[in-house]
Amino acid sequence: MKSLTTMRKLYLTILICAVSATTAAGGRSLDDIRRVLEEASERQVQEKVYIHTDNTCYFVGDTLWYKAYVVRADDLFYTDMSRILYVELLSPDGLLVERQRVIVSDKGYSCGNFCLRDSMYSGYYELRAYTRWMLNFNVSQHRYSRNDADHFYSRQMAGDYFRQWDGLYSRVLPVYNRPGTAGDYTYKQMVSRPKQHVMKTAKRELHAAFYPEGGHLIEGVENRVAFELTDQEGAAVSLSGQVTADGSETATAKTTFQGRGAFTVTPASSRLKASFTWRGKDYEFNLPRAEASGVAMRIDGGIVRLHARNLPAGREYGLSILCRGILKHFQRVEFGADGQAEIALPEQLPTGVNDVTLFDNEGCIMADRLLFVNNHDYDGATMSVTGGNGSDYGPYERISLDMKCDGLTEPALFSIAVRDACTDEETYDDGNIMTDLLLGSELKGFIANPAYYFADSSKERTEALDLLMMVQGWRKYKWQELADTLYMERRYKPETSLTVEGTVYKMLSIDPTDPDEIESWQKGMGMVGRKTDNDQDDAAEEQTSTSFLGVETESIGESSSGQDIREAASSIEYGNIGDVNVVLGVNHGNLKQEVMVEAEVAFTDGVVGSSQLTHDGGRFIFEVPPFYGDAVLNMKAYKEKDSLKKGMTVAVDKHLLDETAYPDFFVKRDLFFPVFTGKYSYYQTHAPEIRTSLDMANDSLSSMETDDHLLQNLDVKGKKRGKRAIDYTKPAYVADAYDLYNDMTDYGLSFGMLDMRQFPVQVARFLYGNMGRYNRFNVDGRIDNFTYYRNYKPDENDPNKFRDNRNARALYEKLKLKRLQDIRVFSDYEPRNEDAPMVQDKMNADVTVELVPFADNGAQPSFRDRHIVLHGFNEAADFYHPDYSNRQPDSPADYRRTLYWNPNATTDNEGRFSTTFYNNGKETRIKISAAGITPDGRLIRME
Repeated sequence: MKSLTTMRKLYLTILICAVSATTAAGGRSLDDIRRVLEEASERQVQEKVYIHTDNTCYFVGDTLWYKAYVVRADDLFYTDMSRILYVELLSPDGLLVERQRVIVSDKGYSCGNFCLRDSMYSGYYELRAYTRWMLNFNVSQHRYSRNDADHFYSRQMAGDYFRQWDGLYSRVLPVYNRPGTAGDYTYKQMVSRPKQHVMKTAKRELHAAFYPEGGHLIEGVENRVAFELTDQEGAAVSLSGQVTADGSETATAKTTFQGRGAFTVTPASSRLKASFTWRGKDYEFNLPRAEASGVAMRIDGGIVRLHARNLPAGREYGLSILCRGILKHFQRVEFGADGQAEIALPEQLPTGVNDVTLFDNEGCIMADRLLFVNNHDYDGATMSVTGGNGSDYGPYERISLDMKCDGLTEPALFSIAVRDACTDEETYDDGNIMTDLLLGSELKGFIANPAYYFADSSKERTEALDLLMMVQGWRKYKWQELADTLYMERRYKPETSLTVEGTVYKMLSIDPTDPDEIESWQKGMGMVGRKTDNDQDDAAEEQTSTSFLGVETESIGESSSGQDIREAASSIEYGNIGDVNVVLGVNHGNLKQEVMVEAEVAFTDGVVGSSQLTHDGGRFIFEVPPFYGDAVLNMKAYKEKDSLKKGMTVAVDKHLLDETAYPDFFVKRDLFFPVFTGKYSYYQTHAPEIRTSLDMANDSLSSMETDDHLLQNLDVKGKKRGKRAIDYTKPAYVADAYDLYNDMTDYGLSFGMLDMRQFPVQVARFLYGNMGRYNRFNVDGRIDNFTYYRNYKPDENDPNKFRDNRNARALYEKLKLKRLQDIRVFSDYEPRNEDAPMVQDKMNADVTVELVPFADNGAQPSFRDRHIVLHGFNEAADFYHPDYSNRQPDSPADYRRTLYWNPNATTDNEGRFSTTFYNNGKETRIKISAAGITPDGRLIRME
């Protein structure tokens, strides 16, 4: 008899097929689509995050303080769904520096801090935040090949690794070098990490992009087209040009704000072209091809004008308006004999980005367009201050602030930061909680100067905002996804408690390493087993079962010992080390028979444990008591009949502390954290109105290195240099060895047992994916200043390649988790800038992975089964507010840049708030920022 789960899956498949069949037959009606959109509005409400930080820029050694606000997207009130928020600090390269898990209160907020430790490089760091529920939406697939997938235990794990998300909260913050003189912040220096090769400066050229209103150019119909002009770095270019058809001018294309503009054309079958002259050079760009059938959409003065051409007969058409994923308007559309229709927009559309979509009864989108509506209902709740903002104070002077929020009748919670204005950073990110939740979080890409669009309601700003809608009009709330939501089950539920979730898989028969084979790893060679005829029979019988030299996979850890496998593996041949595990096969499936999985969490004050029978092919979930800091998680799986002899102590299981022993099963946590990051825009890494270029012809300046940026917005040209040696004192990334091994294992790149023949490649692939290319990349492995591993064949004629011929057998014992402290990685590659040209050399490494053993032959406990440092919740530290009411002359100097930080300030019933604190050790002009949400859902920000 089929399981209930299997029957439910079968029923769902039949239901979807039936719906698809009726849709194909024209059976789906507009009323069906409306009903589904209404259900999505109720059941699929998304969440948003806004983070208020204490400062606009930082220096190495500073502490970054933050307050996080988590709201429902439909009404922008505090969320009542998620209770856990993830806040991440990402390096300029796009690698994770630190991830914090913080509790979201029942009021929808949380707070925390990151210490910018001295080991960090200066540069532009990304602050990213999301709830688990947010990861159900706006998911796309990063480019990868089948060869990339073959490095994972299964194709599903590869797909999970290569996911990427749009719509998560993201903010870029500059972090400068620690000042040379304590407290002297007048000189801001940013020095990038050292690289082997100098990146080529992008060629100066003009770029253009065109955006037909509604999404399509339709032949014979008047169309409005927005466009954007930028230079090679993405900076806006203001120009005027011509649009031509067959050489005849049809329109003028002139930018009006931030390199954007719009023109109107009526295209024919010939391709439209736009031409511009910039810096003495002529440029010509093709517009999108005009289509013979479709609908042109235009919105003017509250009217939606539709002009259709050659639409198929027998279709019904509807128009919907969504705001933050919630259906706000729905109506049928009837086209006249001339193919035109006009629809008046409803008067009471909500403030924010509204998505106007025209579709047919089969769910095909004919045209859509974003529209910003401002009813000014969020204009209130501004915070004003008596004195303070912009005022000067003497060293250690007492500062008193009296603040008031307009329109309050009950207490409101908000966050407030007071900082030294002299060390402030002018950036294009000049928004606040209102501009972010209403605008910035709705569009793809960074919005420069968001405050500009809300300064007033002038025609100039309104038109600029409409151009922004057309150019950056990516849909965070995808119509098609919402329309299909009735037949979709969201992968993640809103997270309300701490859990450990995962899946148990069959253990693969990884061939044990032998000390004698390590010498061959230097030359990129590894021991590759030969499959037997029995292997082919097994594979034909069951796709997910493999064998290695006649030893079946499922017998590992049950009836066969490590000695059995060593004896079976005596017949081997040498081959490319990158092919060592090809005998294991790829795309292994789930368990066919459920097993017992046991978990034990050790806290500083005790141990909790539990065991359960897996379900749905190996799935498990354990509830973990909430805790701050770190705990140790041990997990193992075994057949139910073996429960009496598979305990969590060495007395019961003598192989528990033997990392070279084979686990019975591969126990894998299901990690959902985003791996990939986005590329920064020009406006995230440059300051406003300061854009200079120096041509360094003076020999006295030619020694300045092109990767030493003294000003973040200064383009410096220097002499071309060749390749440099790796600076092994300055790695691109450092991680705890055991932690990194666990992360690789939980993403499916390592199969439940350390394999040193693959470990360096697994590290490189975990951090860098496929390095943005389809071809393989070269990896070196180092330990004790010795290159012991290459996954490629080096140039054997190079005498430097093998000059250190130490006894490789002596390294064998160090190539174990118990002996490794850290992993240090060196590479020119930056995941954030994966499209940047990279020097490739088939005889040299693209990534060098250095294994750092414990000093003095030290060791740590290592385990056969999963042994994981489990990170609990992060607890925010208390901000230091010194009291200088009785300051002594010999007191330590005070160099604070943030003078006051209170993430949980509260007004009285009339919106008043007062506080006192003390200045730092110099004359200071202060600047204040504030953020919050009132009990009635208004957004608090500074006046």
